[in-house]
Amino acid sequence: MGIYEKGFERPSPIQKESIPIALTGSDILARDKNGTGKTAAFCIPALEKIDQDNNVIQGLTSSSYLYLSIRFP
Repeated sequence: MGIYEKGFERPSPIQKESIPIALTGSDILARDKNGTGKTAAFCIPALEKIDQDNNVIQGLTSSSYLYLSIRFP
């Protein structure tokens, strides 16, 4: 199922620029303001690369929980 079926209407600028590059396997360093779609820009290509028939760990992410807990108490 594509991202449009999941409720996305159009990619944000950060997504439009980074997703095609990430899908090629290249590394990306991107920075943008809060709420611009950076998480989806990272997650969408990562999820696209997962082979559902291969039952092994295929991705790893980390998150700053302290940052999130301060922002959303």
